[in-house]
Amino acid sequence: MKNRLWTFQAIQASRKGTSAQSMTSVLIPALLALLLCPVTAADWPQFRGPHHDGTSAEQGWLEKWPEAGPEALWKASMGQGFSGVAVSEGRLFTMGHVKRKAGGDEEEVDQVWCLDAATGAKVWTHSYPCPEGSYWGPFTTPAVDAGLVISLSQFGQLHCFEKSSGKVMWRKNLVDDLHGKKPYYGFACSPLIVGDVAVFEAGSDQASLVAVDKRTGQLAWRYGKGEAGYSSPVSCELDGKQCVVALTPAAAFGVDAATGQQVWRYPWRASPQSSATAPLVCGQHVFVSASESKKTGLLLHVANGTASAVWENQNMMNYFNASVFHNGHLYGIHSLDHIPKNSSLRCVDLLTSKVKWERDGVGLGGLILADHRLLIQTDKGELVVAEATPEAYKEIGRAKILDGNCWNAPVLCEGRIYCRNHRGDIVCLVLRRSP
Repeated sequence: MKNRLWTFQAIQASRKGTSAQSMTSVLIPALLALLLCPVTAADWPQFRGPHHDGTSAEQGWLEKWPEAGPEALWKASMGQGFSGVAVSEGRLFTMGHVKRKAGGDEEEVDQVWCLDAATGAKVWTHSYPCPEGSYWGPFTTPAVDAGLVISLSQFGQLHCFEKSSGKVMWRKNLVDDLHGKKPYYGFACSPLIVGDVAVFEAGSDQASLVAVDKRTGQLAWRYGKGEAGYSSPVSCELDGKQCVVALTPAAAFGVDAATGQQVWRYPWRASPQSSATAPLVCGQHVFVSASESKKTGLLLHVANGTASAVWENQNMMNYFNASVFHNGHLYGIHSLDHIPKNSSLRCVDLLTSKVKWERDGVGLGGLILADHRLLIQTDKGELVVAEATPEAYKEIGRAKILDGNCWNAPVLCEGRIYCRNHRGDIVCLVLRRSP
């Protein structure tokens, strides 16, 4: 899979979504789905999308929303947590945590869900015992590839399912079977499937990263050692190699995706809490960031097995949702720490780190990029559309769609936007052309 970060010119977009106060859990008739215009679409099969960069390749949605706000296609509840959604071949996959009655007693379980992405109808679900943990349940997003779905819980439970039926193909524990060590708040590393392996941040003195055969769960390779943070690795092509790029409390580094052999490494000491955002690969550059203890952003240039710093400063610091890259600029939610009022939406020149503009009011939300536009979900449940331009902040549309803590980035796929809150409410907003 080739990295396309320098050539994001793929999309035409805007949308039609939904006003959240009028949403109900009852599905709007399937006829509504027939009103969707044809779109140029790609699946969103893993965390951060098909190219691990927060970019959606969609065409054919509205430039501006109707005055009444976007329109809900369906809404469902998946259980507590901050698991994002993966969408593949018309199906949606996510996770949640629930407490339920079992024989007169209450039990706590994590659930992996498969829904029809167009209607919200349940296709299958799988439950397994799991404590609630910190912050209300799972943090990770399932990964989908080659007819398989792989999930990871806060406590290291790994499951691989048959995509079509939900049948368990294999199960492992990242701690018991693969010598990992659970971080204080639990595992937050979304599975990364690249080639024949699934990669995880293990965080122990035996392995910093581990990769398993995606079909069997058997160990394929290990790399390094040291504690885990809360970042998710990404895949890209660097120096002609398919690499896994990762950020840990000790370093940013790239390894060969097939073997785990180190390609480059840049020591960069931060606390585990500060190592929470996914790296962003921009051609031969890699952007990593941390707030809280380290409070800095870092741009690396990677070539011939060596990573060197281009700049390191406080002009762009992502707390746990990574930035996106477009036409030479970073767009992201800059945060000094975990306090929402200390956060803002920023545009920063990639190579100089100069701040081009700043906008308050997003809190600890998330964003993606689609056709020169930003889709932003604020932490209070507003969905915002703005131009991805360094000239100035140019807002196109805004609507309230959810309540509660909304720390996930939205997902755009097949002409629909999916948004989630911490309670596990997921709303699907339909996008279509004007008549």
